[in-house]
Amino acid sequence: MAKFTKPLESATRTKINNYLINLGWELDESSPNCNCFTERARTVEENAKFKRNKPDYVLYSSDTFEPIAIIEAKKIGESLDKALEQGITKYAKPLGVKIVFITDGLFIQAYHLDDNDYLYYNSEIVTDFLTEKRIKLFIDGGSKIFSEQKVTHSKIELIKIFQEANDILRKDGLSEGRERFSEFSNLLFLKLISDIEAEREEKGEKRRLEEMYCWDAYSEKNANELQHYINKIVLPRFDREYNHTSDIFNKKLLINKAENLKEIVKRISKLGNLLDTNSDIKGDAFEYFLKNSISVGNDLGEYFTPRHIVKLMVDLMDLKFVETIYDPCCGTGGFLIEAFKNIKNKCKQTKKNIEILENKTVFGREISTTSRIAKMNMIIMGDGHNNIEQKDSLEFPLKEEYDVCITNFAFSQKTDYGNFYDFETSDANPIFMKHIYDSIKKDGRCAVVVPEGLLFDTQKDYVRIRKLLVEQANVIAVIRLHNFVFKPYTGQPTSILIFEKGKSTKKVWFFDVQEDGFKQTGSKKGRRKILDDDLIELRQIWKEKLETDKSFFVPAKDIIENDYQLSMNNYLKKESVGKTVKLKELLKDNKIIMGFTPNRNEDAFWFGGKHTWVKVGDINDDMFIEDSDEQITDLAIKPDKLLPKNTLLFSFKLSIGKVAITKKPLFTNEAIAGLIVEDPIVRKYLYYILPTIDYDSNRATKGETLNKDSVENLEIPFEKYKIKAIVEKLDKVEAERQKHIKKKNELKDKLAEIIDKGL
Repeated sequence: MAKFTKPLESATRTKINNYLINLGWELDESSPNCNCFTERARTVEENAKFKRNKPDYVLYSSDTFEPIAIIEAKKIGESLDKALEQGITKYAKPLGVKIVFITDGLFIQAYHLDDNDYLYYNSEIVTDFLTEKRIKLFIDGGSKIFSEQKVTHSKIELIKIFQEANDILRKDGLSEGRERFSEFSNLLFLKLISDIEAEREEKGEKRRLEEMYCWDAYSEKNANELQHYINKIVLPRFDREYNHTSDIFNKKLLINKAENLKEIVKRISKLGNLLDTNSDIKGDAFEYFLKNSISVGNDLGEYFTPRHIVKLMVDLMDLKFVETIYDPCCGTGGFLIEAFKNIKNKCKQTKKNIEILENKTVFGREISTTSRIAKMNMIIMGDGHNNIEQKDSLEFPLKEEYDVCITNFAFSQKTDYGNFYDFETSDANPIFMKHIYDSIKKDGRCAVVVPEGLLFDTQKDYVRIRKLLVEQANVIAVIRLHNFVFKPYTGQPTSILIFEKGKSTKKVWFFDVQEDGFKQTGSKKGRRKILDDDLIELRQIWKEKLETDKSFFVPAKDIIENDYQLSMNNYLKKESVGKTVKLKELLKDNKIIMGFTPNRNEDAFWFGGKHTWVKVGDINDDMFIEDSDEQITDLAIKPDKLLPKNTLLFSFKLSIGKVAITKKPLFTNEAIAGLIVEDPIVRKYLYYILPTIDYDSNRATKGETLNKDSVENLEIPFEKYKIKAIVEKLDKVEAERQKHIKKKNELKDKLAEIIDKGL
């Protein structure tokens, strides 16, 4: 039997100890105030209930010394589920405790025995240890605490004030978007900094900002005095204090009318001390304002990464103290703030450590003036704002600067700096990935949200960047997110790509997030919390990378042979349907012909006349098509787009799966693919089979689309020797179907005739 605990267990224990101390728990068991005991209960009587089992931690109320929670640390090779079962049966139930925390040193989950459910605070699952006060809230209120009374008031009021401020700033003439948001953020920041200074003074610490520059010194002044005081006295002081690396604060307010300023200040003052509001609630309000003031689909591709996804990605990186964290597209600072909090929670908060945290830990770039908001948020969280820069990351390449990169870059942008990375393309997607790869040190780690196309597109730059990742980095995991995760900003399919630099990939673990704990809706009001949450399972099996109905491994060899494709769709275990082939293998020249939107100003008659232009709406119940309501001139610039007779038409956008066969040459719009199949039996087979394919597995959900690559690579059930017999049977079914359609149309015509005659 080993005499000492294994290093991993002791390291986990050290991490937990630091976390609990930072939350205010007293771990010194020789102290009369100790309210956290390890491997034993506080009293002999309580300890006897464990029947010689040793709990990892028992947490107590500091006033009554009643046990209130158990912490069970997962042992090597043990699942979090098993740790939870042990924590409940061996310790919580014998001691009459309602709350159990389980951890593997990386993830934390919390469980309520009475409700038989995980803990949720403000609609988000609890993935941290909690203060004594917060644990007692769950003991009294059950597994779902939406907020303390004060916080509830603050959240409702704060969001209400954001709404009202937006209207006031609009009336003042400030433009929609960043200008209004920036102005309101400045005022809210003045209030928050004042609250921080008041709290610092209460703790006996030295103020950094004199009282004359704080909220109470000027908020009650009349409108004109208030405007003058903030512009001439307060903002110059903030300029000296915070505008070191760039202008976080304007030299003067943008608000023109003093009475409008007074109205906003009055509303903010009603909130009282904003530090009493949970930081996530402040985030809710900030996000609400951005959702309603910054247009969706703006030119910079900006949108919020939901906080539960941010926290997941930060947790997956298992950040260490003294590691440097980089986000090249930091936006309002979400990833950097969560990384800062994550590391601060786990380290000893000595003066030296805090200095390292504040000045040498998080680094970010943001191309837009949103970087100012990121700086403000970092100051509020504890600093690090001097390392936030407003610049285009792609213009300034990095070489092995940081230990970890966590980001969600703006998709589908154009860049002029591809040549800085030895790329000729202006497509920023692969360039961002190269920038990210270059930015981290050897053995560095990365978690990045990527558009699904980057993982499967066969254009050379996409294949090249995937080849780099597979051969010169260890692609650890691809976590596929469902299409509503980033609503209302975008429904674009995305995945989280996780890799470490300096090792080649041996195998990749894929996990499919079908539910993320929130209703799948595109409403701007937000996504309502639901019980189904695959992220819980992801956290539980992450360390072991278990294979489940949602996860599996793919060897690097298979990935290399498949153009280095890293999209989960390429490797999903399909139900047994016999042999399959890719659609392109059945087509002439192994490719589809894409439709287009014609330019009706063209006059070229290269084919001596006009041809039919077919839209999706023209495809009906008939197998063959030759007529359309519209004819267009043949275009000199698109001769290769003219589809010959006997082309199979296939709609692949919003009306997915509609098919027809052309009876004469024609054009189609961009929602229809032209499939030239030389074998008439195979052509008919595809006509029958394409409407039956499961397009959900190809990321084509309602409101989403396939694209050229995914259409060409559709897996088609195909055993050649059976095709003729299948088509003959389906022809008979089709003939019967057409009889019914004809009869139905005759009845409709007869009904219309009767109605017209008024009989």
